[in-house]
Amino acid sequence: MSSNNPFGPFDFEQLRKMLEQLGLGDADQLNLEDLMTQVSKMSQSGLMFGMTNADKDPEAAWRTTLTAAKAIVAEGGDPALRADELSAVVDAERLAQSWLTPVTSFAETGRPARATTRSGWLDETGEGWRATIEPIIDGLADALERGTALEGDDELAPMAHMMAPMLRTSASLIYRDRLKRELAAVAGDVLTGTELGINLLGTSDVLLVPANVAELTRDLDAPETDVVLYLLLREAARQRLFHAVGWLSPQLSALLAHFSREITIDFDAIASQFRPEEMTGFSLEDVVKVGESVKGSFFRPTRTQAQVEILERLEVLLALVEGWVDHVVAQAAGPWMPHAAQLEEVMGRRRASASPVNTVFAELLGLDLRPRLVRDAKNLWAAVQHSRGQEGRDAVWGHPDLLPTSSDLGDPLAFAAGGLQDGPVEDDLDAELRRLLGE
Repeated sequence: MSSNNPFGPFDFEQLRKMLEQLGLGDADQLNLEDLMTQVSKMSQSGLMFGMTNADKDPEAAWRTTLTAAKAIVAEGGDPALRADELSAVVDAERLAQSWLTPVTSFAETGRPARATTRSGWLDETGEGWRATIEPIIDGLADALERGTALEGDDELAPMAHMMAPMLRTSASLIYRDRLKRELAAVAGDVLTGTELGINLLGTSDVLLVPANVAELTRDLDAPETDVVLYLLLREAARQRLFHAVGWLSPQLSALLAHFSREITIDFDAIASQFRPEEMTGFSLEDVVKVGESVKGSFFRPTRTQAQVEILERLEVLLALVEGWVDHVVAQAAGPWMPHAAQLEEVMGRRRASASPVNTVFAELLGLDLRPRLVRDAKNLWAAVQHSRGQEGRDAVWGHPDLLPTSSDLGDPLAFAAGGLQDGPVEDDLDAELRRLLGE
């Protein structure tokens, strides 16, 4: 080995050990000095994998990802809004608000109702997605970089150090390729601004995507005008809730962020796809192929205790939101809309389906949120209203510690009869969420 190698000598067994730990191929056929020179050039190059300096800027990278998602949407068709669609949304939302006002103590938001295209929905929710997703990208990259650290092996540290930036950049590229496809799929499926159950809009506007509604109504035995009105009832109710309950959206975001910090990356599944001996001229397309070759998710299926608790909180909180919407909308639409029960059943089947709206968090966060609790939540809100009245039902949203738990969803009558708790009960997760929310 050349004496001018600044990293010191590696013997063959050490090299073999490192390659096996990184899943990087057969050491027998590699020249160590050539390999280190090659990896060093790749890790230091400003044009690694065809990336420019702009691509490495988070702002530019996000714009590029969103633009790529919109391009995929355009390929699948994204009809322009018609004047009659715009006016129909405004008129139907006015009627929906008049039906909602008598059945909830939460007031209108005062924000306008709007229609948008599929690409427009991506623009509207782009910053919300970014706030949710970028911590995942950073966590994925950090985990892969840590995976190359080879703790306790000082002899192998120089090579691991050189591999780390390469894998970090690769992780971001792989994930963003998957991200653009998932965002495009959701944009082609989502019906309203907050159908995901989380308000990514950053406003309280009531938003409808007519192109996707038209796809939904194609096989329904109900007038499209009824479907539009019913969806606007749901969206307006959900936005009233988010607007009136100031802690709700930040709590959901804090739970997602906390879950993200606990993610365990399947390092072996990704790192084993990279072969240093084949990396001369490695392109962006090659990196994307590596991502596509990783079976399933990047995330290990194992759950930490913290993740289990967060997942339960998220499931219950999202179920309470959707159950409240189901309950309130049923009351609002029942006296006026003959197809209300049928449309509620359609929404229930949609929640239970494997549509992009329902699978996006599993694909992007490894977070499998199931809709099984929504019906229980609807029954609970009905029981609370029966016991405490409409004002008492909505007052339960006054503080997160006063909300029903998963066990309460299994026994709604007991919760409804129990009244409000004497005071908040806080555990370690509550304390952490308060810290995240700056309380």
